Amino acid sequence: MQNSIFMDRLTNELHRLSKIKPPRRFIRASKKRLMHQIELHERESWLKAFLKKLGQVQVPEEFMSLARMRILHHITRIHQPLKVPLHGMARFLFYTKRAVASTLVMLIAVTSTLFFVEGNTVVEASDNSYLEIISGQASIKHPDLIVWEDINKLIEVQAGDLIKVDDDSEVIIHFFDDTEVRVGENSELLISQLTFSSAFNRQAIIKLSLHKGTAWVQTLNVEDGYAGFVLSTRNALARMLNGTFYATADINQPTSVFVFNGKLTLSGLMADTRQIVKTVKLSTNQKAGIHTVNGQPVITTATLDQQDRSNEWVQNNLNRDSEHLTTLRENSISHLQQLAGTLPGDMLYPVKQMKERMRLALSSNSNLDILIEIANRRLNEAFVLFEAGDMQKGQEALMAYQSLTRQIAEAKKDKELVSKLIVPHQKTLAAEPPNATTGLIKEALHQTAEIFADDPVELEKIRLASSVQRLEDVVTLVDEGAFDIAKERLVSHQLATSDALAVAEAIEDEEEKKQVLQEVLELRQEELALLSTLSETLATDADEDLAAMVESATEVSEENVEVTLAAALPLLPELQQYILQPSATEIRMAELISKIYIYNSWTGQQNQIERLLKNELANPSSIGYLLTVRDHLEGRAYDYLNVRILQLQKKADYQKHKAMQRKIERAQRLREA
Repeated sequence: MQNSIFMDRLTNELHRLSKIKPPRRFIRASKKRLMHQIELHERESWLKAFLKKLGQVQVPEEFMSLARMRILHHITRIHQPLKVPLHGMARFLFYTKRAVASTLVMLIAVTSTLFFVEGNTVVEASDNSYLEIISGQASIKHPDLIVWEDINKLIEVQAGDLIKVDDDSEVIIHFFDDTEVRVGENSELLISQLTFSSAFNRQAIIKLSLHKGTAWVQTLNVEDGYAGFVLSTRNALARMLNGTFYATADINQPTSVFVFNGKLTLSGLMADTRQIVKTVKLSTNQKAGIHTVNGQPVITTATLDQQDRSNEWVQNNLNRDSEHLTTLRENSISHLQQLAGTLPGDMLYPVKQMKERMRLALSSNSNLDILIEIANRRLNEAFVLFEAGDMQKGQEALMAYQSLTRQIAEAKKDKELVSKLIVPHQKTLAAEPPNATTGLIKEALHQTAEIFADDPVELEKIRLASSVQRLEDVVTLVDEGAFDIAKERLVSHQLATSDALAVAEAIEDEEEKKQVLQEVLELRQEELALLSTLSETLATDADEDLAAMVESATEVSEENVEVTLAAALPLLPELQQYILQPSATEIRMAELISKIYIYNSWTGQQNQIERLLKNELANPSSIGYLLTVRDHLEGRAYDYLNVRILQLQKKADYQKHKAMQRKIERAQRLREA
């Protein structure tokens, strides 16, 4: 869409110019004038004005600096000597007119060279992958060079670049797909791979290798079958889509990974062969350490604590993530407005619809590409209308999108069509917070995915994945205190039904059946883990209705996991070892108790209990966990923790009493009213 708009406007600008062929002396004069203009205006205001005239999006100052350097490079390649002097006022005015025209021609030509790459794809500001220094100093070694190059402020990056960050320094790498990687001090990072996704070119395949130091990652890619982000260290491999994490690595220290948002797949690697030995999945607010023992990776997992979050570097990056998302949302709305064009209710909207009908009528066999383009336009319109607060027209546009997707599915069911109808909008939603309007759009995308399912097995997988996504939204909404919207999303989760187990058991091929059962079990367990997180979060909140809904959903989820596990065990006996293995809580408890008994003195044990159980001793929802820890202690350590539990129990009883009083008072006020 942007390609055609840009090309049309550029063609119009060229047609407006006089049809002249200036001599060489005026080309050189034009070159001097343009060079002077570039050197005079360091902030490139003249170039910005020209780009706005051509309908381009607003670009940041850093990108304009790169554009300025590129234009200078292109101009200095033009060698046109001026040999003939000018004589007379008339000739001067005549040729001045031609010089002005030549300057415009050259400016448009250079700009078109700058903003176009192979395939006539418009390069927006975010299409460039570049490195920016936040503080201190850094250097880079390109794959085709031997020497290191110092980085002044900005520099473009590509696959094969090795980046080194000095002491008290920090850099940020902006990738074209909106992924940001912030590299801390004393770090070395290699960009192993950087390519476009085959399904959608606004997504990337990025592979980085952290040799040492720290890297903070915020990636916003969504599942399209190709896109992904991979960060490797000497003994670990971390894969993520649409999430936030950071990793630390050093030659003599274990690799550490901290997940702040999203889901991450972490694999341990053999020290010598780098083969994957063990893989675990981490979710929001989890961390892991990868130790190498006798050449074998050992992965330990835990929950993020307050100390992990209170780190100054962590807080700075969380704030930058928030600013980055805010900027992306603003740009996204502006971009969607351009894509949507005329909206329902506008005077020219019927003309737009008539043009679409004519295109379909004149196309052969109701061209699917045109239908997909129109369907995507309807969803863009719905998004813009929802953003403007026009819910009625937004719902109408959303229903039109769903009607068109059903029409397309009846004509042809193809995964490529699914990626065209869903992935671009999922990419837009990746930077949007969960709310009422994004919930409507997500439900429409879920339904589209279900319509295009080829067989019952794929349909049930899509339904389960959609259910997990709804619960992820509920967790985010509860954290933000948006309980009413969280209830709506939780109701959508509870109303959604799935016959995944029945479909899996009906599969005749044993190997396929094993794979499907394992996938269903993993999704069911992920559902249960999210509901457990919600239960812990709501333990101290006053919204009793939502807590009751979560409790009911948890009971159903636990039953689903048990039934699925019972069906899978006969075919997958290896799952038994994971059932019999101690849980993460039990492992953590064993480590905690061993740390308490490091101290022989009672004072040391008492201080260690307070330090290790700092958060639990202040949270009434942790009483059950504290009782289990107490039962594993002896002597004075048992007595001390028991006293602290009694104090916490009194606090919990007091909170319940106050909550009940508030409830009674509200009921009385309602009766009086």
